Amino acid sequence: MEIKLQYLRYFSPVLLWMALYYGFSFDGLYGQDSYEYLRYTEALKTFMETGKAPGDYFWGVYYPVFGSLLSFIIPNTSIALQLVSILSLGITSVYLEKTIRLVYPENTNGPIPFLCFTLSPIILIHGLLAMSDLLACCFTTLGVYSFLLFMEKNNNRNFIFGSVLSVLALLTRYAAGVILIPFCLAAFVQLIRNKGYLSLLFSMLAAGWVALPHIAIRSQNSLQFLSHQWLRSWSFLNLFRSDFSTIDGEMHNRYSNLVYAFFNFFHPSFLFFGVLLPIVLFKHGSLKFHKYQKILLASILLYAFFLGGIPFQNKRFLILSFPLIIVFLFPLLKELFAIVKNQKTVFYLVLLLQLSLGFYYGRPFYERNTLEKNIANEIRPFEGNTLYSFDIDIALKNRKLDFRYKSLWKEKLLDFEKNALLLVNEKQLKKQWKGKNPWLNWETAKKDYQLEKLQNLPGDFNLYRIVKKK
Repeated sequence: MEIKLQYLRYFSPVLLWMALYYGFSFDGLYGQDSYEYLRYTEALKTFMETGKAPGDYFWGVYYPVFGSLLSFIIPNTSIALQLVSILSLGITSVYLEKTIRLVYPENTNGPIPFLCFTLSPIILIHGLLAMSDLLACCFTTLGVYSFLLFMEKNNNRNFIFGSVLSVLALLTRYAAGVILIPFCLAAFVQLIRNKGYLSLLFSMLAAGWVALPHIAIRSQNSLQFLSHQWLRSWSFLNLFRSDFSTIDGEMHNRYSNLVYAFFNFFHPSFLFFGVLLPIVLFKHGSLKFHKYQKILLASILLYAFFLGGIPFQNKRFLILSFPLIIVFLFPLLKELFAIVKNQKTVFYLVLLLQLSLGFYYGRPFYERNTLEKNIANEIRPFEGNTLYSFDIDIALKNRKLDFRYKSLWKEKLLDFEKNALLLVNEKQLKKQWKGKNPWLNWETAKKDYQLEKLQNLPGDFNLYRIVKKK
């Protein structure tokens, strides 16, 4: 079974990617964020080839850095970014098992890490997307493992590794820094007690060296991420709210942020049998809070508290702490799996359920990807015109459609160019953007201009020509 698990762990995400890419042309791109990663990956590759400056960029640099390096081997940039995510998933799975063995040396992993983490629907889905979450998760897990190994073995080299990996995690997704704070502090205290001052110096120098790409790229705005809208809007009261009005529009969520912040304990997209763990704890198991579990719990709770105060909900933000949750819950998960005597049956049943949930929760990503490609193909004959749009315009730009793009989001427009094109999803604008620039600009266009509908497009989008002012 162990050998079979090794093959499954390493190759199942790759096989699934091959089926999706070659069978359904799924290139991992969806929404605005993934296209920004694609854009900057291509800009970095151009910089490496020609020396042309890639320009500024807001998010952590290391996902596009690794994507651009891999694109020299695999010319298709979107595939390169997908493969970075897939490789990250594989490496994270391996080091999750190593971390469990380190924290619980008396136990064997068995199939639990593979079933609960690698096949977790949201993990498997994001391992196939052109998004930075799995790379950040990988560096975070490696950093945690290195710090725990340092605390266990007192080998200062592991502290240096942990420091470097922590910076890599931070500069892939800035929020990773919150998760790593308890581990950094615990390892730092132990290093000082051991008088490892030289190792501390080396770790600072190594961390500074790893930060150089961020400093070089964002030389004028290296700390701009600290003034992000979400951080400036962070509030303890947001923990008890479910509806938010932000620059991203009107957000109406089913659950409060306090519930959302702990989705990765029990939500079916993470751990569908997580709701059973309190019963297992009450009847069969126990959590022994030795020092490593205390650090794990502190990290999980700190990150949940941080996310709960942000006026926004997105389940992918919870991916970063999910490996730590699997480590923390491992004794209970083992007890839960032990309840059923026929382990082979349990293995295949959970495998089937996880894959089924993966397809269910992955469907919106595939549909969005298909929608963007279909709209790009539909409006390609209109290239060369000015195009007013919002949201979908990022996909059209990065799919190389030649328009003079004008955003409906950036500012309130008083005038529109005659004979320009207008691409909108009125239902989306009304639901999420009422009172905001995209909705106000659409209302201005309808009120002040004669619009000729050219095409009904998939996903409730419509293409208009702005004929003349009324």
